[in-house]
Amino acid sequence: QVVQVAYALKLSEWVEVNKPSGYVDIMVSPTEMPRLTEELKYLAVSVSPLIHNVQHLIKRHTPERLRRRDLPGYDYSKYHKFEEIEKELHRIISKHPDMAVLEVIGKSHEDRPMYVLRISHDIETAADRKPTVLIDAGIHSREWVSISTAMWIINELVENPQDSHVNRGLLDSYHFIFMPVMNPDGYSYTWTNDRLWRKNRRPTKFAGCTGVDLNRNWDFHWGGEGTSDYGCDQDYRGPNPFSEPETQAVRDYVDSLERKPEVYINFHAYGQLWMTPYGYSTDTPPNENEMMKYSKIAVDAIKSHRGTEYQYGPVYTTIYPASSISVDWIRGVEDIKIAYTVELPDKGNNGFLSPEYEVKPIGEETWKGIRELLLNFGVDKEVLNTREFLIV
Repeated sequence: QVVQVAYALKLSEWVEVNKPSGYVDIMVSPTEMPRLTEELKYLAVSVSPLIHNVQHLIKRHTPERLRRRDLPGYDYSKYHKFEEIEKELHRIISKHPDMAVLEVIGKSHEDRPMYVLRISHDIETAADRKPTVLIDAGIHSREWVSISTAMWIINELVENPQDSHVNRGLLDSYHFIFMPVMNPDGYSYTWTNDRLWRKNRRPTKFAGCTGVDLNRNWDFHWGGEGTSDYGCDQDYRGPNPFSEPETQAVRDYVDSLERKPEVYINFHAYGQLWMTPYGYSTDTPPNENEMMKYSKIAVDAIKSHRGTEYQYGPVYTTIYPASSISVDWIRGVEDIKIAYTVELPDKGNNGFLSPEYEVKPIGEETWKGIRELLLNFGVDKEVLNTREFLIV
C-alpha cells in the first residue's frame, strides 16, 4: 500500500522495500513531504527521515570529488568510470594470460562493449573441466557498489592478496565468469548526468521517457507482478522479453555455454538480502532447501567478518514481487540449480549512494561469504580439486 501511494504521488525515482525490516524508503522533496505524510497517516504508517539531503550524498560521487588521485594503477577500494574498468580488465588479461580471458559478448544500445572476464587456473581448458560460477553486477546502473564488489572479487582471484592458498584452491577447482558491468550505458550516465539513473539508455515509445529496466526484461513469466508497461516507470519491462541489446547479449552468451554454470550470483544494492528464486510468485524451485542451506553459510560468514547481518529467502517474500528478473530466468529456463540475487549493504543510511570508504569492507565481507559458500558446495559435490588445502 505504501508503494502504491508513492507511485500515485509520482515519487517513483527512489522507492525501496525491505520486508524483513518492515520499511519502505521513499525519496520525497520538502514540498511533497506534507502530502505524503498525510496519505500515509490513513494507513497508520509512521514516517521518519533517514537521509535528510540526498543531493549532499550525491555530491560525494561527482567526478570532481572522485577524480583519481594521480596514483598509478587501479585502486580497488574506489569507484571507477566505465572506461577505467575497461582499461583494468585489459590489464588483467595482459598480466595474467594463463588464467584470464576477456571476451566481448555484445554491444549496448550506445555501442559500448559488454565484457565477460573468465578466470581460472589452466584457463584454456577450465570451461570444459571445472564447475562454473557466474557472477554479474551493475544491471541497475545506480548501484555502484555492486560493480566495485565484482571488481574486488576479481582482484582477489587474480592477485591473491589475502588468504592466497584458499583463493588458489578455488581457482584450481572452479571456472569463474564475471560480467562486471551489465548496463554500461546506464552506468556511464550516472557519472555524467544522473547519479540515480537505474535503467538502460534506449529511447522508448513514451514521450520524454528513456530506458528499460534490464532486470524486468527476461523471458520467464515476463510482464507479471512487479513490472510496469509504462515507459516512464523505474520498473518498465520493455515492449517484449529480451527487447534490449544488453539482455540479448547475456542470453545468447549463457545459451552458448556447453557446460552451464553450477552457481549464479547477481549483485544489487541495497538492503542486505541474500535471495533465492522466484520473484514472480511464491513458487519456489524443487531444490529451495539446498539453496537456503548455502545462503545461511554465506550470510553467517559475512556476519563473522564485521557483523553485517543479512536476511535470506525467496525474492517474492523477502523483498517484493518482481517478475522477469535475471535470477528467475537463470533458474527457471537455464536450470542453473544454485542461483541468488544479493542486495549488498547498507539498509538505507546511504542507500544507493554507498560512500567510497565502504567499497573495501563490502568487497571483503562479500567475498568471504561467497568463498565459504563455494568451499562447502565443493565439498558436498566433490568438485574441489586442489592441493592448496586439506579437506577433512
